[in-house]
Amino acid sequence: MVGVAREVVLEKVARIEGLLNLAVVIKEGKVIETRAEALEGTRLLERILLGRDYEEVPDLASRMCGVCQAIHRVTSVQALEEALGVELPEQLELLRELVAIGGHLQSHILHLYFFVLPDFMGKSSIFELLPSHEQLIRRVLRLKRIANAITEIVGGRAVHPVTPVVGGFTSLPSRPKLERALSLAKTFRDLVKEPARLILSLEAPEFERKTAYVSLKGDGGIPLLRGPVTISGRGEFRPREYEKYIKYITESYSMARHYTLSDGSEYMVGALARLNNNHPHLSDGARELAATFDVKFPSYSPFDNNRAQALELVHFAERAIDILDTLLESPPGRARVSFEVRRGEGVAVTEAPRGLLVHHYKLDAKGRVTLANIITPTAQNYKNLEADAREFVTALLERGAEDLERKTEMLIRAYDPCVSCSARFFREH
Repeated sequence: MVGVAREVVLEKVARIEGLLNLAVVIKEGKVIETRAEALEGTRLLERILLGRDYEEVPDLASRMCGVCQAIHRVTSVQALEEALGVELPEQLELLRELVAIGGHLQSHILHLYFFVLPDFMGKSSIFELLPSHEQLIRRVLRLKRIANAITEIVGGRAVHPVTPVVGGFTSLPSRPKLERALSLAKTFRDLVKEPARLILSLEAPEFERKTAYVSLKGDGGIPLLRGPVTISGRGEFRPREYEKYIKYITESYSMARHYTLSDGSEYMVGALARLNNNHPHLSDGARELAATFDVKFPSYSPFDNNRAQALELVHFAERAIDILDTLLESPPGRARVSFEVRRGEGVAVTEAPRGLLVHHYKLDAKGRVTLANIITPTAQNYKNLEADAREFVTALLERGAEDLERKTEMLIRAYDPCVSCSARFFREH
């Protein structure tokens, strides 16, 4: 029958974190609707936090995810510190940044080489690459172990760090441990360049669509923990103003909230957004690699999120070296600063591996949580993913592409979705 729409559903997309369907409705050769359906069970994390003492919150918040746990803990701590009026000396801020960097290195390695690379090699998993790429896989596994070790030295554990707490750290790494971390960071930098070159050399599907790119904005660097939030081409806002600029949408088909800008338009967060907004501040090694492979920013291809992550592996390894050099020259004098528990409100906006992360808390006079709001990167990306999928699948249909499903899954994986983090709410329709 002419004009009848048909629906194609990519069910439980493989090689992403969590369970996600992408429904595509096609009519007369064009996609008229896409739905990013988060399938994870209800997670009432914010409600669990209500009434909790502030000291319990970072431990609970980091359990949102086993992949981006380090940045959730640090972001939670920073929001609570703002509520309690805590300010840290520079050395403790640098140690916090080092914890975040360890988490980014862990996550990017997992995404690029375990989830993304098999697509470009025509394989279904990294294990099928062993016969032909054994040395690469051995190097990638070593890089993952190094990232884990750096995180453990500073954060106390490789997964779910425990040392960052309100007021600083429970304990400081000794000088020998910092020296060990520096050696590891240099080894990571040297080992990661060839795997990064491989990702930069891969030929991704041709597709571009301009959108808004939202990230922290740096002044001389690519910030992870502090700074104003910038919307490409539209200006900046302070973290405490986030509710004026982004708004949530409840969709009946998803267990996660979706987000748009205040005018209803979609936007993208993540490594591509970070480099689109901060690319002049890439480290020397990352900038050299970008020039070698003619990678230019701003880029409007969502597939370049993979390339941006590859460049960040080099950039953040070099940033870790700079931080450790500074800490060895001028080590922290104490692990924690003193403060008084009080009523307060705090917002922290940071950069998780997958993009902008918001933690917002209100505390009563005894330091107990009366309000909690957490906005994850993947939740913010759903609407942009849906918009990209509409145009990308339509273009594939017009070209008569035979591998439509595979290429559409490649688009989804380029976003590096973390569905478990995003899905935390009851259906409201």
